[in-house]
Amino acid sequence: MTQSRLTAVLESGGERVAILQRADGSTLKITAATQPWRIVSFDGRKAVFASADEGQVERPLEAGSPAVAPARPGPIADRARNPAANQ
Repeated sequence: MTQSRLTAVLESGGERVAILQRADGSTLKITAATQPWRIVSFDGRKAVFASADEGQVERPLEAGSPAVAPARPGPIADRARNPAANQ
């Protein structure tokens, strides 16, 4: 849990689901009812998780990676594809 990154918290009605990414890249979903960890609170920036033995861990919400815009064709892209045609 301490090595996981909090990537999203989804809330609907009284339900809350935290999505974490483990160090190995796998996804972990935690709710108020999961064991051994459960989500206790989320304030929009950080979530607090409690373990079965009442240990607590805070995880900050981490920003996702921005979407990559596709390259637009243009004079520079055309030269890179066919340098001899522009000389």
